[in-house]
Amino acid sequence: MQTTKLTPELEALGPIYIFQMGKVGSYSLQITLAEYLGNRIVHAHCYEEMSPEEQQLLTSRRSAGLPIHVITPIREPLARNVSAFFQTFKRDTGFELSDRHWGQAELLELFLQRYPHDESLDWFDLSFRPVTGLDIYQEPFPQQQKWVIHEKDSLRILIYRSDLGREEQLTVISDFLGHKIGAWVPANRAEDKDYAGLYRDFCAQTILPESYIARMSDSRFCRHFWSETEIRANADRWRRR
Repeated sequence: MQTTKLTPELEALGPIYIFQMGKVGSYSLQITLAEYLGNRIVHAHCYEEMSPEEQQLLTSRRSAGLPIHVITPIREPLARNVSAFFQTFKRDTGFELSDRHWGQAELLELFLQRYPHDESLDWFDLSFRPVTGLDIYQEPFPQQQKWVIHEKDSLRILIYRSDLGREEQLTVISDFLGHKIGAWVPANRAEDKDYAGLYRDFCAQTILPESYIARMSDSRFCRHFWSETEIRANADRWRRR
């Protein structure tokens, strides 16, 4: 499929900001939107990651009251943190996964001691609210629906959970943007990485400590977006099987 040329309708839509914590499927979203809507997608985990031009564009459009569309996928923190640990292994441990054979117990110890676990829990307070001005925890989230749209000034913000069905994600995003997104363009999937087997074994075999499960499950972030039943089910996946 060829990259879409910008039409007057797409120009009027303005830039689309994919603004989210890492390892929630955002890169696939970026590639997919670029294919269907043109190369006008800003993808960042925090304001500081945006280029000066992207920051200026955001500021100028807000000052002028022009529409700004923000898409924020989220993922439950237990699975998200494990996935991010393998993605950022060298950053957090100083080692390469390819350096040698890693035992599951050793990986678990490194995960618990080296990974910055509160990144996902604090992201809405430290990164999202300063940019959007929206305190997400003061806004309702329909946990059964798994997505919500907020409007603040000229910002329109779509937040959806990554466990929302993939086709339903496309429907919700298409409706939000007013343009049909026909199919996903897969990218940056864990199963395509060099560490895919190691990651798969870790997820299948590792038992996380109850204290860690409770820390994630009892967080304000987790309890805002997931129901008690869902939180229990997510936690049980990391208990003795």
